[in-house]
Amino acid sequence: MKKLFKTLLCTAAAASAMLATAAVAHAEDVKLDVSGAKEAKGWQQSVTIKKEDFDARRLSKKSTVKVAFDAAGYEGEEQIVELIFQSWDNTTSPNADEKGAVWARVAPSEATATSAVFTYDEIVKAYGTDDLSQVMAICVGDTDITPITVKAMEITDCAKDMGISDEVIDCSAAKECSHFGQSLIVKYDVFDSTRMTGESEIIVKYTTDAEDESKLEKPPVSLIMQSWENSNSPYAKEDGSAWLTVDPAECKDGRAVFKYKDMVDTYGTADFSKVSALNFSDNGEASLKVEAVTVLNCVSADKGTHIISEETDKSAEDGSSDVDESAADSEAQTETQPESSSTADSAAAAVKDSDSDDKGGSNVAFIVIGVIGGIVLAVVVVFIILTKQSSQEYDIDKRRMVSKKKPKNKAKW
Repeated sequence: MKKLFKTLLCTAAAASAMLATAAVAHAEDVKLDVSGAKEAKGWQQSVTIKKEDFDARRLSKKSTVKVAFDAAGYEGEEQIVELIFQSWDNTTSPNADEKGAVWARVAPSEATATSAVFTYDEIVKAYGTDDLSQVMAICVGDTDITPITVKAMEITDCAKDMGISDEVIDCSAAKECSHFGQSLIVKYDVFDSTRMTGESEIIVKYTTDAEDESKLEKPPVSLIMQSWENSNSPYAKEDGSAWLTVDPAECKDGRAVFKYKDMVDTYGTADFSKVSALNFSDNGEASLKVEAVTVLNCVSADKGTHIISEETDKSAEDGSSDVDESAADSEAQTETQPESSSTADSAAAAVKDSDSDDKGGSNVAFIVIGVIGGIVLAVVVVFIILTKQSSQEYDIDKRRMVSKKKPKNKAKW
């Protein structure tokens, strides 16, 4: 009996250990590439980590940012390094300026002459909100005391992913079009383009009446990024609308591939929060019908950050956004785009919600506690049953279990 009970307890302990391991398996430490770091002095930045290399939404409440650096032999005790969370066209941080720019400077919680540690709480305090979805870059810079050069950078307790998956778009409403028409219009409420990441691609399968696609002057399908919401694109018109054409990186035999980087370059920023629709248009030479659209490597729908005002939302519902552009209008709106000189645009990169990650971790913890409690309860019940059965025997005459008869006292010799 004791051996059986011990075995059951060992089994419960092993199960608990495995479940506890599973509870922390959602987090990981990330070492960032700082091979391009330079010496920073006079409030400069030694290294800039773009959103495509690390998405701030992967941070959890337990996360810390650890930085190792060379301070050229500095032996003082002053704060010589700072962390900067940068954003532009920001709509969530109360610390954004009138242009939507955020330059959140974070002081280290621990620091030596060659290393510093920054906590999640201090990051959120400096940034102004725990919604880090619009953080476009993380920088490490000096504080105008002594030059520094970053040598290593690590962020702990990050979400391994943000529910990355492929999104299949419903193309049942697609129609055949020609003369720069649109075969399919995918509005933001069908697919929010802020869900795309640096690894995203849009794969389009289509049919056309062109006998030989290779003889066409342009690919038979184009992707048009449209906005009717006071677009944040530097290439938007004076009224805030945008109609920007992206050419496919690959297009052959009824299959086209649009790269995320090309979309960023065309739109002028990686902040797609005001992209109202993605349109798939013909090139004016041949007809087009979209048969299938798949967006690769997207974050889950709850992590999308599309922004729309009530006024523009009403105009969209009224159908004012569904406009087929003519060939002349299309050509007029795809003029050579001016080269942006702003730091924000040069840093624009790919689009992993820390709070969501922590909620997920908490849910796992509750599940683990519940399962462990169930295992312990089962062990106790089994022990009670076995103990009770060991004190009973089967009575053939009564045809049921009865208490064992206590043996009479042996005679004393």
